[in-house]
Order: sequence, then structure tokens, then C-alpha cells
Amino acid sequence: MWIFALSAVLLALAGSTNAAVAIPVLAYHQIDNSASYISVTLADFTAQMDYLVAQGFTTISPDQYARWLTGDSAGLPAKPILITFDDGIANIAPTTAVLSARGLRAVMYVVSGFADVPQGWNLDWTQLLDMQNNGWYFQLHGGPNGHTLMSNNPSCPYFYACRLSGESASSYTARVQADISAGVASLQANGLLTGPSVTLAMPYDFYGQGMGDAVVDEWLPTYLTGQFTAVFHQTWGFTPGTNHRFRFEMQSTTTMAQFQAGLADTRFSAPAVWPEALPATSTTSTTPTTTTSTTTTTITTTTMTTSTTTTTTTTTTTTTT
Repeated sequence: MWIFALSAVLLALAGSTNAAVAIPVLAYHQIDNSASYISVTLADFTAQMDYLVAQGFTTISPDQYARWLTGDSAGLPAKPILITFDDGIANIAPTTAVLSARGLRAVMYVVSGFADVPQGWNLDWTQLLDMQNNGWYFQLHGGPNGHTLMSNNPSCPYFYACRLSGESASSYTARVQADISAGVASLQANGLLTGPSVTLAMPYDFYGQGMGDAVVDEWLPTYLTGQFTAVFHQTWGFTPGTNHRFRFEMQSTTTMAQFQAGLADTRFSAPAVWPEALPATSTTSTTPTTTTSTTTTTITTTTMTTSTTTTTTTTTTTTTT
């Protein structure tokens, strides 16, 4: 009798510690009929969700994904999947009903600078909090300026991945650290996070590749690795490392056949070496505090969406060492 009881316990434990060898991650931006390359129709999105349910996929949280990435598969479903959306664009609102009706949940990667300034095309903090009450998770996509394009630096306009002309290494790193820290603090202050953002979706999927800036090339990937358990990328020829991870971006041209095949992409596989889990203070700035001089950098940024272009000028003072 005790043999059967022991077998039942072992089976239960095995079911609760599923060591998933791969977790697909889907990336969406907009849900509309515009045919913009980053748009998906509601009908196509619904069909894709129906396929996931039919194939036995179960959505997981960013925390579950982060734990899996560090070697802890406890509690994972048999076929886990992470569904993500970027930017907080208002036209994704109908997806809540589609997801809820199928028992699915998704992650919104929030740009705090967008949520701070409602412009009709984007979701504000109140709307995002309402989504949380309807099953959404939230993580960081960018801080106040993290998703803007620096229009006075046209050769390399990305706020996190580019240095301004004449900008020192210490000023650049302080600028990026301050923006990411401010973004996480805003998500926490507005009730969307109770701790650190364990993952980051890289704005514009650009981390300085091909620009030939040794400071960015050497510092940014290492900094992001130290701040987030997973950093997500889609394109640009990026080869995932242990915690720099691939997402399958849905586009207006993505067919159902491509969607089905993409779920089996080998880049979703578990890393060969598990990265270490991050401490709870993972978003704390690591900029040295010794001050030798102060420089003021004026950054002209342009917020880009498919429907609106807003130009703002931001002056930031950073400490150099």
C-alpha cells in the first residue's frame, strides 16, 4: 500500500517541477487594421490565441519566466508560453476580452514616459491599472526618455544604445541608469510593480550593435545583464546569450503557418548555463558617487508612433567621474 502512496507523491512532485526545455515568447505592439508592419488584426490575434489553447499552451508570468531562466522550473505548466505587448498603445484594449475568455494572460512592457502624458493613442496609468485588475502583468520597456529618439543625434538616435557627440562615458552611463531607475520607480509608484522589473524589452530592439562605439558595446549589455534576469530582443541579428533572450515578433504579414512554426524556434530553448538570480535591488544605479566635474547635456527627443509625432527637449544634468 505504501508503495502506491509513495508513487503518487513522486508523480505529484514531478508534475509540479516540470523542467521545460523551451518557453516561447511572443511580442505584439498594435492591434488594428492599419497594415503597419507592427500591427496585427484582432481577427488574426484571436485565431493565434485559439491555436495556443488548442495546442495546450498555458501562459506564465514574467516572474515564472525569470525563475525558469535561473534553473527553477517549479510550478511551470506542461507547455508554458509568455505573451508580451510593448509600448502601451490604446488599440490593444480589445485583447483583454480575447485573453480572458481563453484563460490566458499577457505582459505589458510599459514606457513610463508614454503613460505620464496621455495623448489618445497611448494608455495612461489609470488605464494600465485597470488592465492589471483584468489579469495583465507589467514590466519595464523604458523610462521617461527610454523609448524616444534623440533627434539631435541622427546618426545614432536611440536613448539607451547611443552616445551623443562629445558625451563622456560616465555621462552616458549615468543617463541610461537614471532613466531605467526612474522607469521602474514610476511603475512601482503607480501600483503596477511591487518589486523590481525582472525583465526588460529593449526599446527599438537596439543595443548599439554595428555602431562601433566601444563604450556602449562593452558597458550596455553587461549593465542590462546585471539589472534584469531577462532582456528581450527580436531582430537585428541578435544571438541570445544566457539572459539576453529572443522574442517572436508578430507583424501584419505573419501568416498562421509562420506563427505555428515560430513557436518551435530553437532560440526559445533553455540556456546552456543558467544565469544567477538577481537580488531584489536589481534596478539600483551602480554609478560611482565620486564627483570630479559636472556637465549638462541637452537631448532633443522625438516620440515616434504610427499615428503621432511629438518633439520635446529635455535637459539633464549628470555627474562625471
